[in-house]
Amino acid sequence: MLKLTEELRKILAEPQGRLYEGKGIGPILRALSDSNHSILACVGDIVTYYSLKVVEPNIVVLDGRSIRKNLDKWMIEEIESKTIEYDALEAENPAGHITEDLVEKIFLAIDLVKSGRKVRLLVRGEEDLAVMPLAIVLPKGSLIVYGQPKRGVVAVEVNEGKKYEMLELLSRMESSGKTLNKLRRWCDGGFG
Repeated sequence: MLKLTEELRKILAEPQGRLYEGKGIGPILRALSDSNHSILACVGDIVTYYSLKVVEPNIVVLDGRSIRKNLDKWMIEEIESKTIEYDALEAENPAGHITEDLVEKIFLAIDLVKSGRKVRLLVRGEEDLAVMPLAIVLPKGSLIVYGQPKRGVVAVEVNEGKKYEMLELLSRMESSGKTLNKLRRWCDGGFG
């Protein structure tokens, strides 16, 4: 398991990719039009909600909350109805952590996507930090979009530089267990 430090919390509060300012589908449309991605992953309920209005992401990572408040029931129901055909996975991941369970489910989600499936990963706890292992494990040429509270949407282009940048940030977290070593081995193996 990896645990966020206060130093890293400040770094990760800043966009880890290109920020598209605004609300609703506008910033998502701009992010998508600027990318020629192979796989699209959405992290966060609000960004997933608006993305589903214009595209079917390959992977959505949700926790049923936005800025630590429960989503309205109608919004959850709309997300569920638009992802009903998706394979459903669940992972335990407390706030401020990256668990081995979350990393394992991300590996499984990507395997399912490579076989032509779409995946909805529900996180019990908090999904915010899922961007980091996703950026390491997704194939190069993928795109991750996530919400930047009160500012807009961040688009993370997955490339070798971003993979190593995320791994370096993860290595600065408090570590116990196998989570970090598994991600390091993935990088050492040439990103699969």
